[in-house]
Amino acid sequence: MRESIKSKVDLLVRNREMLEKEFKWGYNLMNISAALVFTGASREVDIEKLKKCKEILKKNTGVFSSFQSYSEAVIISKMALKDDPEQFLKDIKMVYEKLNKKAFFDNPYLIQGAISICEADRLYDADMLADRYKELFKKMEKKHPFLTSSDDSAFAVLLTLTDKPVDQIIDEMEECFNYLKKQIKLNVGLNEYQGLGEILALTDGDIKEKCDKVVQLYQTFTERKIKWGKEYNEFASLGTLIDLGVDNNVIVDETVEVAEYLKNIKGFGSWSLDNKQRLLFAAMMVGDSYNEAGAIRSSSTISSTVAMVIAEEVALMMCMIICTSAATSSTVN
Repeated sequence: MRESIKSKVDLLVRNREMLEKEFKWGYNLMNISAALVFTGASREVDIEKLKKCKEILKKNTGVFSSFQSYSEAVIISKMALKDDPEQFLKDIKMVYEKLNKKAFFDNPYLIQGAISICEADRLYDADMLADRYKELFKKMEKKHPFLTSSDDSAFAVLLTLTDKPVDQIIDEMEECFNYLKKQIKLNVGLNEYQGLGEILALTDGDIKEKCDKVVQLYQTFTERKIKWGKEYNEFASLGTLIDLGVDNNVIVDETVEVAEYLKNIKGFGSWSLDNKQRLLFAAMMVGDSYNEAGAIRSSSTISSTVAMVIAEEVALMMCMIICTSAATSSTVN
């Protein structure tokens, strides 16, 4: 394993271990989500600052708020990386309220979107971004009412940050969707077509060429008899790996190597993650190592920051689905 990847993976493992000792969130994926935040920043977990941030969060949000639910681990981790965590939380809440205005329910995915706006230093035009988000999401719902849901919110906010015209974003997403469905006919679900369109529309470049790159990478995994996930936007996450300047076989080899390494580590083994989930986090570590090493960058390349947000979002999505399934099961029993 390349040293740059191993150091990144070992940092993720250490961060998750430290989090597990101090924070009992109930679900391992919340520890992984928080560990990803610190690892993406190339930082080791600061337990004492995290504890302070958790108290700040409790003081400033309601006990039944989504800020203290599935999103808590990511929020306090993001706060702990800031010089003024309380102000950062206030900024997140302010942006979130603008994005979720008039909604009857909290949207934990939209909290991630609010964080993205704050971290992009776009507080100064939060009102404009909120209006763009609402316009974009409304048009997404009109195009695909049965596919578009709250779990598209975070990516929709990221798309508003591109400053592309909303209609251009919709056109690019639709071009991706129809190309995969009608011409490529790839054996994944319609949700996955839409999710990939959201990821690929984040960057410039010909949408069909980007789709082809994703398909080629997916097929490289398939030809090696490695089952890449098709749920929770796992498939869409491949869009973050297509312009690293590295041959697909190298990406696959290194991803598998990291996944096998993680399989024997507590918190990442078979009791905690399935093979597809482990592959996803392994691939994110591989991609991040190339981004840090200064791999070929272009306007069609997704930044390491956005790629890590996608990994955090997928972890949140998996956690929410697991929590919901567990609650439903206990109710039935």
